[in-house]
Amino acid sequence: MHETLESVRAELPLLVWTPRRWAELVADQLDLFLADHAICEQQAALFGLALIGHYPSDRELVVEMGKLAAEEVSHLRRVAALLHQRGHVPASKRGNPWVAALRRHIESHRSAQLKVDRLLVGALIEARSCERFTTLLAVIEDREPEVARLLADLGPAEKRHWQTFHRLARREVEPAAFAERWQRWLEIERDASAAGGIAPRVHG
Repeated sequence: MHETLESVRAELPLLVWTPRRWAELVADQLDLFLADHAICEQQAALFGLALIGHYPSDRELVVEMGKLAAEEVSHLRRVAALLHQRGHVPASKRGNPWVAALRRHIESHRSAQLKVDRLLVGALIEARSCERFTTLLAVIEDREPEVARLLADLGPAEKRHWQTFHRLARREVEPAAFAERWQRWLEIERDASAAGGIAPRVHG
């Protein structure tokens, strides 16, 4: 038995929730959503590997991002296989306006903040994915059992991932300053989500 949408949201830090109409739209265009999802899994794996490249001396980060990247690749393979069964293929690489809106706020000119910001953006991406997968699952569970099984597995994985990113970022900053910075990022994510509209994509 998977967790209910209410229980999942209760453990997430997000300030706004995905409207049900998004899930209803996606339910009618599942193959578009799954094709986009495959690209998101690829990008998530690449992001984890990129962090290893940026911070190779951070042993804990290297271990955790190595595990995360491997899990994201396994998710990609699973989504691609499901698409193949349904007669479709993953989408071509595309821009992600929602992620781009987050990344515009990364303080790349301040090296002391750059690592924390990168990790917190990772946390937000995974937290929103967790919330969206669970929101969609609540709508399609009875009519798309194969997709529902996939989402029921991916939701908890995304929950672990956002918590990992958050924990790694928290090591870098004094607690009060970290809490203030995290709150700022949550507000940025809220605004980016509000501006994104409704489309059959994982984000934005």
